[in-house]
Amino acid sequence: MAPSAETECLHSGAVDEPIDPSTVPRDILDTNDPPAEYNFPSIQEFVSRGSARRAFLDAKIAPLQEELGKLLEERNALDTEIRKHEGALSPLRRMPTEIISLIFTTFIATDLLENYGIMDIHGGPWVLGAVCSRWRNVILSQPCFWADIGLDFSDCPPESPSLAGIIPMVEAHLARSQKFPLNITFRTFYDHECTERDQHLLNLLAQHCDRWETITLSGPVDLYSHLGAIRGNLPILRKLDITCEEYDDDDLDDIDIPHLFEVCPKLQEAFLNAGGSGYAAVNAVLPYSQLLRYSANNSAMNHFDVLHAATNLVDCVLRFTEVHHVPTPHGKPDRVATSAPPFHVNDNGPRSPGYPRAPGVRLPELQKLFVGKIQSAADIPILLHAAKTITDLCLHFPRDFASDLFSLLENPTRDPEQTAAIPALHSLSICLGPFSRRLGGPLDEDQLMRAVESQWQDGRLRSFQLYAIKFSPSAATLERMDTLRRQGMEIVLFELSNSLSNMMIPQDFRLFWDGNDFYEKLLLEPEDE
Repeated sequence: MAPSAETECLHSGAVDEPIDPSTVPRDILDTNDPPAEYNFPSIQEFVSRGSARRAFLDAKIAPLQEELGKLLEERNALDTEIRKHEGALSPLRRMPTEIISLIFTTFIATDLLENYGIMDIHGGPWVLGAVCSRWRNVILSQPCFWADIGLDFSDCPPESPSLAGIIPMVEAHLARSQKFPLNITFRTFYDHECTERDQHLLNLLAQHCDRWETITLSGPVDLYSHLGAIRGNLPILRKLDITCEEYDDDDLDDIDIPHLFEVCPKLQEAFLNAGGSGYAAVNAVLPYSQLLRYSANNSAMNHFDVLHAATNLVDCVLRFTEVHHVPTPHGKPDRVATSAPPFHVNDNGPRSPGYPRAPGVRLPELQKLFVGKIQSAADIPILLHAAKTITDLCLHFPRDFASDLFSLLENPTRDPEQTAAIPALHSLSICLGPFSRRLGGPLDEDQLMRAVESQWQDGRLRSFQLYAIKFSPSAATLERMDTLRRQGMEIVLFELSNSLSNMMIPQDFRLFWDGNDFYEKLLLEPEDE
């Protein structure tokens, strides 16, 4: 059999050099058009020479490729070993477990906030424990990393896929936290009754109520019916935050919570319907005399009843509302009509025909008082007379009440029944309505400045913040403000009430998200021509 042309080329050494470019026209090679008869020899010649050259190159590449594979294998193995040795030199290897734990603590707290308060298997201690064996040992060996249980379902529908594994996660947190105090947040889905999953989770949490240190509960009234086992079993509860909402009931003024928290020997902070949507009064019996911090949304009668008992308060936030059914600190709710007589101020000082116990309120330890939506002008002197030790005062009330307040503050040396002598007052913040579409009467700027100047000259006042709808200070008022600024006082005028509240009221009080800024924006809109 005669040798092929390709074999002859290989033996002849013709494949040692690159072949010449093809002479076949590109319009034949780059299209599907059939070549002419005279192009066939050139095409066949190039295929033959090209195939021979390709075979030659493959023969040379094969041993080189095998050698390259060995080199790459050795290189990759060496790279792995180098990285392991470099890791052994990492400062993290020598970092004490205590420092790693501190870093983990900060990360876990931040991660829970960024995840909108819902535990996630891809965050918190779960993701840290998946990094390496040492980190996992650190995470599992310290119960504190599992003590924060975030179950904020307020923006998470019950059918959400992300909640499928939430019960096993909670069980793991409860087991791994061992006997460490628990910080729990539980909020049901907005406008939704407790689901079977909610009930299961509440029962799980209730089994460990003796470890509750802080608890935030938000949801409908039936939420609390699943917590009967906790009554009298809260030995270390320090902070309580309750928001009770009845979305399907038009009467939001009559919400009773079982006496679940009546016996809490360590309770110092209580927040009752202080959240953004919890505007109803809550009948919750608490050990008020123990409280140091208190925030609530309730009627004047209930507020003053609580203040009668809560004589050790240091920080206090009150939002006034009108209710039908208000609780007392002694556990026996009083029934009052929404038309109960308002407070009055007369020549003999404040009197309270509707709330006879109010004038006897004394708060000798109170330092910070924040009051919103005051319904009666005479509520103000009752509160100010109760606490002579106030350093920070923030009041939110209709503009029509401004004159009464300014009269109280203008001259503290007058009859104490007619004035408010607050010698320790350091910061004064005033929000003047509106609570409705009604703007209110004009602001007496001269009286305002006399009150501020009096507190500046006769006391320790160093900071004054003011919001008043459609308030444009006159040139004379601005000059008086500038004079006080030059003397060292801080004076700030705000355009929205919420801006003032957000700056002055401690964030953890979570009160004063105020839908009334709707009226502010409405009244600020230009009138139709």
